Amino acid sequence: MLSKFFLFYVLYWMLGNPIIALLVILLLSFTIDRTFFGIVPDPLKAFKAAGRIKELRRIVEINPYDARSLKELGIFMFEKKKYGKAVEYFEKAANKMSDDAEFNYYYGISLARNGDIRKGWEYIAAALEASPGLKYGEPYLMMAEVFIDSGDYKSALPLLESFVKIHTSSSRGFYQMGLVKLKLGMKEEGMQYLKKSVEVFKASPRFKRKIDRKWAWKARALLKKGI
Repeated sequence: MLSKFFLFYVLYWMLGNPIIALLVILLLSFTIDRTFFGIVPDPLKAFKAAGRIKELRRIVEINPYDARSLKELGIFMFEKKKYGKAVEYFEKAANKMSDDAEFNYYYGISLARNGDIRKGWEYIAAALEASPGLKYGEPYLMMAEVFIDSGDYKSALPLLESFVKIHTSSSRGFYQMGLVKLKLGMKEEGMQYLKKSVEVFKASPRFKRKIDRKWAWKARALLKKGI
């Protein structure tokens, strides 16, 4: 906070205009975030998504049984973490999309995140049975995180084991595996996975580091605690 105030003071002194100085700081902060962290949403992507959502809503108003549009709307809500709304759209498309592994994945996680873990897991299991390598193992990880958040570490473990067999360079996956191992009393194995999480982050190309940085930091925090 003090560093930003100092930067503002210097820019104000150089530019002679507090508004321009503030805009420069905001631009620098945005550029740094987009390059290294990705916390602030991409405004262009958000604008395009908003336009597409509006278009899809018009389509389903005209044709309430358009399963593909309902699926796409549900995925948009899923990505916004509006799981209750996602379930509403997916439910309307479920009869026509029952054989679509991707649909079952998104629907399953949305159900689980909306409170119905048992039913959500049924859809995830169906998706994985139809396509074990779907989205590079992402369904395993996402369902494992549902179990982790509910404190069911035993159910999360086999899913994470399946995930890391498919995705061997996921800082996020290694962090979650390390956390679960620690929670289940397997301290040595847990610490090894946390170290892998950090190592994978360090070896990642710059574009992937923006995605992995959060998980590497969380892994480092647990390693420092030496739980």
